[in-house]
Amino acid sequence: MMAEKNWKKTLIFYALGVSMASGGPPAVSLSLLLIDIAESINVPVATLGQISSFSSFLSIFMAINMGVLSVRYSHKLLLSSGLLLMCFSILGTSLSSNFSSIFLSYSFVGIGYSMVMPMVTTYIGELYPPEGRTKVMGQLIAVRSIVSFIAPLLTGYILTQSTWRIAYSSFNLSTLVLSLGLVFWAIPANDRQQKSESNLLAGIRAVFRNRSALAFLLAGALGITPFIAISVYNGSYLRQVFNLSVETVSQLMPLTAISVTVGLLISNRLVESFGLKKVVYLSTLVSALSYLVYFGAGLSLVPSVVFSLFGAVMTGIRLASSSALGLLQEKVYRGSMMSLSSASQGLGGVLGALIGGLALSNFGYYGLGALTSFFGVASFAIYLLWVNNKG
Repeated sequence: MMAEKNWKKTLIFYALGVSMASGGPPAVSLSLLLIDIAESINVPVATLGQISSFSSFLSIFMAINMGVLSVRYSHKLLLSSGLLLMCFSILGTSLSSNFSSIFLSYSFVGIGYSMVMPMVTTYIGELYPPEGRTKVMGQLIAVRSIVSFIAPLLTGYILTQSTWRIAYSSFNLSTLVLSLGLVFWAIPANDRQQKSESNLLAGIRAVFRNRSALAFLLAGALGITPFIAISVYNGSYLRQVFNLSVETVSQLMPLTAISVTVGLLISNRLVESFGLKKVVYLSTLVSALSYLVYFGAGLSLVPSVVFSLFGAVMTGIRLASSSALGLLQEKVYRGSMMSLSSASQGLGGVLGALIGGLALSNFGYYGLGALTSFFGVASFAIYLLWVNNKG
């Protein structure tokens, strides 16, 4: 009986982990293939990069709606619906022949993932005690990092054997189909929900009345922008500035996923030693400064990559610890809080891709690094001054 219970918990863990991981490969693949896709549809790289910002922009609205939907509908239904939308997005993007169709198709990645992430995080809040959440979040995001590690290797190899369309779709679709299968199999249909008679807007109102929660959402949006910038433009940066081949870049990019995973795995020990809030704001600051050096210091390849990887370690620490901090901000309406947190990440995606793209077009990669890192420093200040650690 105990063995069966542990087996079910393990299946649920991997269902949540692979679902969370499904958002990584599309972004990693896009970064690697950005130049190839731009050349095939005859648009500048910076312009094509805006498909990521539009996807993030739409995800904001979906995530806000999730704050209401999570009170009314089954978490399993919302999670599986998000994964299905992402499947349609991958198919549509890989079949697109012009900028408009890619622009529209790719946007559904953001919409779908803004349904997936809040539900994954909500399940964590329901299934695990506060003292264990940082560790679980680190392990789950580590699964995403491992998948993101594999993605560019396979995508780069497939690109050398075929076209960017097959390279983009093959691994992404495989991950999403696996996620759907695990969710349908492992997640129980009668997952716990808030009472049906609750006011559908009560969760949103509760978060907006909480000053610390609002500060957390703003800090989350600003703090993710440097990592969004490197996620979107890292592949083109390495290929354009250092004149590296797509095969070489596809071998370098997995190092970022490894570094993020290292940060995720050590985050819980750091939280136990220094405290949750301190780990969040210090990792936010150090990661922002590391990415500034990467894009803006004009270093040679090896030291540049070292700084980017150190920033990725700090990002991994921040991702796990800030997710745990977010679960402490609103304990009654966790689904609404996590949905709004996903919306704030979407806003960070817009800032990182759209404003970062504008900075890239006008000031080059130095401008991209300087602007997005400024947002990261602002996030550090907000975490430090206005976000409570109510654990």
